[in-house]
Amino acid sequence: MHLFDEDVFVPFLVFAVPIVAIAGGILAGIIRNLSAHHLMAVAVRERMALIARGVDPARIPGLPAGAGSGLFPLLSFADRSRIRAQGLLVGGLVTLLGGIALGVFLGLTGSWESREWTVALVPVSIGLALLLSSAIVRAQGGAAGSRAPSRAA
Repeated sequence: MHLFDEDVFVPFLVFAVPIVAIAGGILAGIIRNLSAHHLMAVAVRERMALIARGVDPARIPGLPAGAGSGLFPLLSFADRSRIRAQGLLVGGLVTLLGGIALGVFLGLTGSWESREWTVALVPVSIGLALLLSSAIVRAQGGAAGSRAPSRAA
């Protein structure tokens, strides 16, 4: 039995891919939390140093927009909705175009009559749903416009 034998390698890949994806997602969350904590600690340390040097606290800029507990807690509802809508829009476009490309690829490599390309309808419909979600979130967020996110002091 060889290491790359089909009976050994394929089942290994079937279980290895989801395990690596889950571990990567957990690791990404840990790194994001550590980075946010470090950003908050540096901002507080700089603020305390400025106060110790005699700078008026009213003239010191506020904490970073992503600081504190949770994701974007210092942003207004409209700004958070705009950021969420942008994320849904990007995800929807990537998924939609990926599904279209997959359908064209399967149609050109096989035959259009074999209907293998219909597998691509799943990512296409998911992409359309994400685009619809983006429009709904943008409409619920109000007229935030295209301005930059505001920071609370």
